[in-house]
Amino acid sequence: MCRLPAPPKNPPPPRRQRRSSSFALLLTHDSFVFPHLDDPDKDDDNKRHPVANVVNRDTMNKDDAAIAVAAAAPPRKNPHLHGLGGPSLPSTLLTVAFYVASLFLVEYLARYVIGRFAHVDPILEVEIHRHILARHLAVDFFALVVCAYVAISNRRVCAEIISHGMSFAYGNVGTDEASDDDGVARAKEARGKKGTIKKTTLMCESRFEERIFKYHPGSQRLVLLFFVYQVKNMHDTIYWNDGIEFVLHHILAGMAAWGGMYPGCCHFYALFYFGFSEISTAVLCLLANFDPVYGIPGLGDAFPKTKLILGALFVISFVICRLVLWPFTTYYFARDTMMAIKSDVPRANGRRGYLWIIYCCCVGLSLIQLLFVVMIVKTGKEEIAKFMNS
Repeated sequence: MCRLPAPPKNPPPPRRQRRSSSFALLLTHDSFVFPHLDDPDKDDDNKRHPVANVVNRDTMNKDDAAIAVAAAAPPRKNPHLHGLGGPSLPSTLLTVAFYVASLFLVEYLARYVIGRFAHVDPILEVEIHRHILARHLAVDFFALVVCAYVAISNRRVCAEIISHGMSFAYGNVGTDEASDDDGVARAKEARGKKGTIKKTTLMCESRFEERIFKYHPGSQRLVLLFFVYQVKNMHDTIYWNDGIEFVLHHILAGMAAWGGMYPGCCHFYALFYFGFSEISTAVLCLLANFDPVYGIPGLGDAFPKTKLILGALFVISFVICRLVLWPFTTYYFARDTMMAIKSDVPRANGRRGYLWIIYCCCVGLSLIQLLFVVMIVKTGKEEIAKFMNS
């Protein structure tokens, strides 16, 4: 007679589906992870109701069936309050307040540390100079480096467009950047028998909904951090009287970041626009210390080689991030965004207004890049001439 195996003494508890906490700090990547959002059939509109059991499409015409489906569906969540179904709005606001306060604390600590080394150069003996240096180093540069790091850490989310871009340069792209994301599956699927990339299978139009509306924890975390930086930067812009153009810039950038969370969309592209592209901006923040208007007067004359090196790094990073990667990414972003606006997919409802705003802003910023090129060339010639004559 066979015996059944004895049950374990302490059986593991059943795994519960993780729900968004109504009020909690979001300090780790896991705070943004919600496994139920990995199922494409379980989106933020709660399309999990058994409509098929309520509506008999065989006995109805097309119009009557559509009306019956709408009547059978439960009320959909407001995307401006629930986003894509990730962290709750109260948790997001609490985390924003916590990180903004942290940036203030980091800035004050930087002022203290720089003050301890004021004897290194007479320029640092002036208190306002130390405050300017602390602002650009401890707030601007630090925050943008964090955003770039989060984007790089979650680069597997946009593995599809990375593989697509590399295929133009090399024609043979590996798929070592494996992850649980569909983008890597697209990259693997695109590989031909000889190992070359079939470009037509990557970034195809039919998957625009996935790229525009799918929730990604790393992207949600990134846009939250970027929004935090814009809040702090708005305060600094007003405090230091940088000018109305900077105020408008921070408002638009903050709106773009907030819209990525609520109503929530474009997580696939957020890694580039709020992370990768800000690498050149981080270098520019270091270079801003040498600006006679927004930086420390005389710092460039005291450290001319440092200014020249930072200027060269900025030009290189700007060319790569803004002149090469930006138009390539923007082409697909604009195409997918316009398709989402014109589509009738459920998740486009309540988000078309934001998609129009972010679409227009992206096109405008793309045109501004050309003006920056002219300014960089002009300023570069002047700085090189000064350095050669010194």
